[in-house]
Amino acid sequence: VLEIMNYGVNESQKIDIIIKAEDSLSLSVNITDSSNAVFSLAEYYVFFNIYGANSDDTIIAASNLTARNAELGGDDLLETDYFTVVSGYTQSKPAAISVDDTNGKITLSLTSAETSLTPGGYRYKIKLKKGTTIKTWMHGKFKVNEW
Repeated sequence: VLEIMNYGVNESQKIDIIIKAEDSLSLSVNITDSSNAVFSLAEYYVFFNIYGANSDDTIIAASNLTARNAELGGDDLLETDYFTVVSGYTQSKPAAISVDDTNGKITLSLTSAETSLTPGGYRYKIKLKKGTTIKTWMHGKFKVNEW
């Protein structure tokens, strides 16, 4: 379990994540505004993408699309609108992210099967989308060590 606390929403900070292949992952992040108050995630779509080291092809795509589409109604967004997916490789995990709107908390959960990636270097981004605005909120290296 990795918890990152009080990360300001107006910044895009680089934070590297290191895991062991085939280990479960639970990553929780609390978002605050510039005055360190809880940032409401109401009506925000959250995307967590893991990319190849040298490409924009998404290897794991996690989001709260299903829950947010049901809540907001209207035109449903699709993951393919936001991810360049690797055919036959991408693991789409719409339920892997839980979003606590009131407390500004995002939790990503991946099983050991989902982290069964070839050891090496990858990249990740967490993006927030509300209306037509998309912000990269957190990014960095996603390193997978041998188990």
